[in-house]
Amino acid sequence: MKIITINQNTVTTLVGISLLAVLLFLMIPHSYGITLPFVYWVNQFFFFILMLGLTYFNTKWLATKLLFQRKYFQYYLTLLLSCVLIIIILSKLDEFLNVSEEIRKTAGLHNTPKKKGHGNLSVFFYIFLIEILVLGVNIIGILIKKWQDEKNKRLQVEKDKVEMELSFLKSQINPHFFFNSLNTVNALTYTDVDQSRNALKKLGKIMRHVLYNTSNQSSTIASEIEFISNYLELMKMRSAQKVSIDFSVDIVSPDQKIASMLFLPFIENAFKYGISTQTHSPITIRITEKDQSLVFYTKNKVFEKIVDNKLDDDQNHGIGIQNTERRLELIYPGRYSLAINKVDGFEVQLKIDLNEN
Repeated sequence: MKIITINQNTVTTLVGISLLAVLLFLMIPHSYGITLPFVYWVNQFFFFILMLGLTYFNTKWLATKLLFQRKYFQYYLTLLLSCVLIIIILSKLDEFLNVSEEIRKTAGLHNTPKKKGHGNLSVFFYIFLIEILVLGVNIIGILIKKWQDEKNKRLQVEKDKVEMELSFLKSQINPHFFFNSLNTVNALTYTDVDQSRNALKKLGKIMRHVLYNTSNQSSTIASEIEFISNYLELMKMRSAQKVSIDFSVDIVSPDQKIASMLFLPFIENAFKYGISTQTHSPITIRITEKDQSLVFYTKNKVFEKIVDNKLDDDQNHGIGIQNTERRLELIYPGRYSLAINKVDGFEVQLKIDLNEN
């Protein structure tokens, strides 16, 4: 279905024209009677056409060539001369149609002495007043339209910038994730061939999800949970027997869209820093939804040092957490809370408000 939209400039122009029409057809100069002849309305119709042309000329040419180029003197001088020209044209038309006499006859004033100049000056004053009012509305509409265009342009630039940054952040996460996953499969080939085959199947599903979401900034909660489940199954195959994974899900709206692969860096951290071959290594991961909020929680012991809530590791690994924090700021500004607790292990709680309104 094609949607027809009317921009602000069109609206204000129509308002100006409507105002002109009302003023034209309700304006009765005080020097005339109430009943007006046909030639008067002919004169008013020509005035309407002339003002319509001036409004169009101002919108399409004068504003662009003079007003927006800060040539204010030339702009307002041109408008003033245009208004004067319209008054001259209407005065000549008045003489040609003999409008004043026809009005006097209709009003029964043709036998009374005519006040020289007074009636015409009064009419020209009303004409000039209408010109100023209509052009004022027109200029305001033009300025509003220009302001809106510039605002939309700035918003589009910011949007493009954010999308480019998000794509860049994801491009950094994906190679790092593939590297870790391939290392897992590679390790299994030396210990259990059958397990390595199962791991390759899981990795295939994981890669399908990652590749699909490379061009999509979001996916459903259900899709993300399936992705995490496959990843956890893959990690179980590699992890030592002392590792126990408690993964629980309580979701109300599985089709709700969220940022893709947002939780992955936290889960990777849990396995990288929370696993020991000698000590029991519990890893808890919970994803719950309540009151239009999605809560991701993970807790694990720490067998390597963490400094200032950031992993004390090589540069590539640090990118994961930093990129996730940056993605949260870009995608959910003011709609998320991230708490990291490093007392008695490493605990992360991320809460996202799913209500965009």
